[in-house]
Amino acid sequence: MPRGASVLDVGAGHGVFSVLARAHGASRVVAVEPDARKVRDIDGIDFVIGFDECIRGKFDVVAIIDVLYKIPIDQWDALFDRLDAPMLIVKEQDPTARLKNSWNRAQEWLATTLHITLGEAFAYEAPDAFVARMKRHGYDDVKVLRVDRGYPHPHILYIAKR
Repeated sequence: MPRGASVLDVGAGHGVFSVLARAHGASRVVAVEPDARKVRDIDGIDFVIGFDECIRGKFDVVAIIDVLYKIPIDQWDALFDRLDAPMLIVKEQDPTARLKNSWNRAQEWLATTLHITLGEAFAYEAPDAFVARMKRHGYDDVKVLRVDRGYPHPHILYIAKR
């Protein structure tokens, strides 16, 4: 992430990524989270209770960390159309890693059943299809990084640039 960047953290949860962005030199961080139970007063981070449509303006970086799976896949393109940033960071799960994805689905089913997370969907897209989606939205340079070594979940990180 470029130093001095303005960052929008969509579905920020408790703000972990937002805190890391500030610690690594982001000049402005806006964290959007629809679940008011998770919102905290964190120095240097502007928390907004709501969904991504409540934010307007340009950002240098938009981060979507473990959020897309809770949004129906047919709504992803509309979300990406609303984003205005030269860099997009997305962390999700890889459904092609079958064993790890089965464990993840069980854990997420429990979290949803216990109302720990909002959203009703359970949507994942294979890495190749997700990269193609990013390219359709103008992100020509898409890096795909596996970040799941030693973890029971199939974590995958996409860093996309226009």
